[in-house]
Amino acid sequence: MAKGSNIITHGLSGTIDRITFVKSKKYKEHIRSKRGSIKPALINERLQENSQQLGLAVLPARAIFNAVRSHHKDGYLWNKLLGIFRKQLKAGIPFHINDLKGMECHKEFSLDRLILNTWYKVQIVQKEDKLCIELVMKEHPDWSYLEWKRDFQYRLSMVIVYPNLETGGFTEETAHGPVTEFTTPVQPLSFEVPIPGSADKYVAFMLAATCEDGEVSRLAHTNGMRVVGVGERAV
Repeated sequence: MAKGSNIITHGLSGTIDRITFVKSKKYKEHIRSKRGSIKPALINERLQENSQQLGLAVLPARAIFNAVRSHHKDGYLWNKLLGIFRKQLKAGIPFHINDLKGMECHKEFSLDRLILNTWYKVQIVQKEDKLCIELVMKEHPDWSYLEWKRDFQYRLSMVIVYPNLETGGFTEETAHGPVTEFTTPVQPLSFEVPIPGSADKYVAFMLAATCEDGEVSRLAHTNGMRVVGVGERAV
């Protein structure tokens, strides 16, 4: 059936019997035949395979995404994670976390952007049933470009995700550093987080956030978060 437009179709949507009402920016409101009503719609083997791969890659992507989504993310993080695990699937290798190294949770408002001016090092060591994390910075980050009208501070945190890549589940542990004034001497920070009994791997995110009067800002452009370490649990 050819596409047609008529005042009768205005405001209608969905499918009635074999006729579908369509709203399109390019073709405006029109009607067309229901897909597969004239010639049966066939799903080829390649499409089925891609669909199955997408379904499998959803589970590890969900484990990471759901763990960090409340902290800091942009509109591309889900697709980025899905792409990483689909690539592993196509390569015929088991899902793993090594490809997450250095991943930013927000492309524009990144951790690298916030601390670009300073050298820092993160060291993660397992001690029995805990992860011990040491963070060393040479100097305070320079956030003067934010041009806040009031005095503000910052806080660095470690968000540790223990994902189950097969089920999509996860456990998350967060450790916060102190709210820090830019005028105080720079001190190394130490964090400790427990390791759940069922965890066999971890992904460590570093989260930087601005604070005002000791309260953490939730504004995306004043925060940054990225993966600073991944590892397997030592037996």
